[in-house]
Amino acid sequence: MSDGVGPGLVESAGSAAARGDWEQAFDYLTTADAQGLLTRSELPLLGEVAYAAGHLDVTIAAWERAHTAFLQADDPIGAAGAAVRVAMHLLFDTALMAPVRAWLARAADLLDGCSGTPAHAWLGVVRAYERMLSGDAPGARHWAQQAIDVGSTCDHAASALGLVAQARLVILDGDVQQGLALLDRAGVAVVSGELDPLSTGVVYCELVCALQGLGQYDVAEQWTEAMERWCQTNAIGSLHGRCRVHRAEILRLRGSCIEAEGQVLMACEELRPYLRRELGWPLNELGKIRLHTGDAPGAHEALIAAHLAGWDPHPGLALAQLALGDVAAATTSIRGSLERPMRVPWKERPPNSDLQRAPLLEAQVEIELAAGDLGRARSAVDELDRISACFESKALAAGTALARGRVRLAEGDAAAAEIVVPGRPALGRDRCPVRAGARPLVPRRGLRSCGQ
Repeated sequence: MSDGVGPGLVESAGSAAARGDWEQAFDYLTTADAQGLLTRSELPLLGEVAYAAGHLDVTIAAWERAHTAFLQADDPIGAAGAAVRVAMHLLFDTALMAPVRAWLARAADLLDGCSGTPAHAWLGVVRAYERMLSGDAPGARHWAQQAIDVGSTCDHAASALGLVAQARLVILDGDVQQGLALLDRAGVAVVSGELDPLSTGVVYCELVCALQGLGQYDVAEQWTEAMERWCQTNAIGSLHGRCRVHRAEILRLRGSCIEAEGQVLMACEELRPYLRRELGWPLNELGKIRLHTGDAPGAHEALIAAHLAGWDPHPGLALAQLALGDVAAATTSIRGSLERPMRVPWKERPPNSDLQRAPLLEAQVEIELAAGDLGRARSAVDELDRISACFESKALAAGTALARGRVRLAEGDAAAAEIVVPGRPALGRDRCPVRAGARPLVPRRGLRSCGQ
C-alpha cells in the first residue's frame, strides 16, 4: 500500500457510495486494491462497501487485512476496532461462534489498559450479543452496559445496539414492561436518523426480533412497516432480506400465506450472499408457511433443509411429522427438543429461555394428544400457563388457552373447552385458508430458489 496514490479511484468510490451505487463503489475500490493503491485507513471503507454490495467474504477479508495493517503500524486501538468488526460480521451474518469468540478475545487483549474508545463500545455490543445468543443472559448484562455507557460518549450507534441488547435481557428476566420501554428508547435513535445505514438496519431488525420472540406481533408489525419504508431507500447488505423474513412471519400470522411464501423465497435470494448457518432462518419460516397451508411434504422438506443448515427446525419439523401421519416420530422429536434443546443462536428466541420453550410446549400438547398421552399434554399446558403469565403476551396467552381447550376436549369436556377457547385467536397456528382451485405452492422449486 502506498499513501496518496490513486485518490481518483477512492474519491470516485466515495461519491458512488454516497448516492447508493454500491456495486460501482465496490468496483472502484477493488480496482484500486488490485493495483496496491489502498492505504490502511481505506481498508475499512472497502469492508463497508463490500458488505453493502453483497460480498461478505470480501468484507471479512478487508477487515482482517485492516487489523493486520493497524498492528504493523503499532495502532492497537485501530487493530482492536477492526477485530471487533470481523467478529460482528461473523456473528450477525454467519453465527459461527467459535471464530467470533476468538476475534473478540484478540480485541479485548489489544484494548487492555485503555478505555473509552468506540472500539470498547463495539466490543460491548458484539460480546453482549455473543453471550445472549449463546444462552448466557447473565453474562451478557455487563457487556450491554459497557456498550451503552461508552457508546453514549463516543458512538451513538453502539449505544443504541447496547440498549436493544439490554432491553432483551430485561425481557428475558421477565420484566416485560421495562424491556418494552427500553426498546422504545432504542427505536427513537432509529427514527431520528442519527445512525449510519448498517446500524440503523441492525437496530430495526433487533427490535422486530425482540417483539416477535415475545409474541408482541401488533407492535412488531408496526416496526416492520417502518423498517420496510426505510429499506426502500437506505437498506444495505443483508437488511433487505431480513426485513422480508420478518414481513413473511407477520403475513403468515395474518393468514396471507401465499404472499408470505413469495416474500420468504425472495428473502432467500437476497440473503444467500450473506448468511451461512442463518440461511436456516428463512428456510424455517418457509416450512412454517407450508405447514399452515396444509403442504406437509413441502414443509417437511424446507425444515429438513433448515436443519441441515444448522438451524433448530422445531417445533415445525415435529408438527410436519405429525401432519404426515408419523405420530411416533413427532413424539420423539418434540420430547427431544424439550429435554435436550439445541443451543444454536437465534435472535428471536435465544437459547436457554422460556420464550424458546413456549412454542415447543404448544406443539407438544397437540402431539401428545395425538399420541394419547394426556398426562404429558396437561404438564405442557401448566408450564405454558406459567410462561404466558410471566411475559404478559396476548399471543402466548391465546396459545395457552388453545392448548388447554384441546386438553379439555380430549378429556371429554366439550363445554369447558368452549369456555377456555371462546373464539379463534387472531394470531396463532390456525391453517391459512386455501382458495378452491388455487395453484399449489410447488415446494421443490421453491427450495431451489433458497439455494438448496
